Amino acid sequence: MKQRPHGFTLIELMTVTAVLGISLAVGVPTFSHVRKNARISNAYHLLTTSLASARITAVSRGMPVSLCPSRDGRQCRKDLIWQDGWILFLDPGRKGAPADTTAILQRFDPLGPDVAVRTTPGRHWIRYLPSGRSTGTNLSLWICSPHDGHRIGRVAIGNSGRARSERDSGPAVPCSYAP
Repeated sequence: MKQRPHGFTLIELMTVTAVLGISLAVGVPTFSHVRKNARISNAYHLLTTSLASARITAVSRGMPVSLCPSRDGRQCRKDLIWQDGWILFLDPGRKGAPADTTAILQRFDPLGPDVAVRTTPGRHWIRYLPSGRSTGTNLSLWICSPHDGHRIGRVAIGNSGRARSERDSGPAVPCSYAP
């Protein structure tokens, strides 16, 4: 009885490599699109839940609670850039910045390279009062693509304190700021 050698032939190996190459060529771009959409959805989710959390905390604790953009998770930024992270903190003195590190209730990490978030000019932070209202003017957190500068949508906060998210559909609209 003749024993057949174990292993793969060159033709079998080349066929498997070709099938694998074609599968990767088709699958990788699709996967990167799925990953980008997941980051965008995550941005909407984190922004709206952090706003709701701030509002609920202000009402339940009976003191102002604020959110502001923060790169280091300890201090508020003085610009309009939110995609590098933000903090939620107790703000009883209404100073727009945490009094110390014990006032910080939550830190939010950067959103990733596929998402840029900015606030409308004029407001650098969001404050909720014990009544659940948001002081100041209405505010929008614009979500944009940093790669092409097109607007993806926004999270809008009215003076009533209610946050709503909107996704752009239809033709691409340029962002109101340059990411």
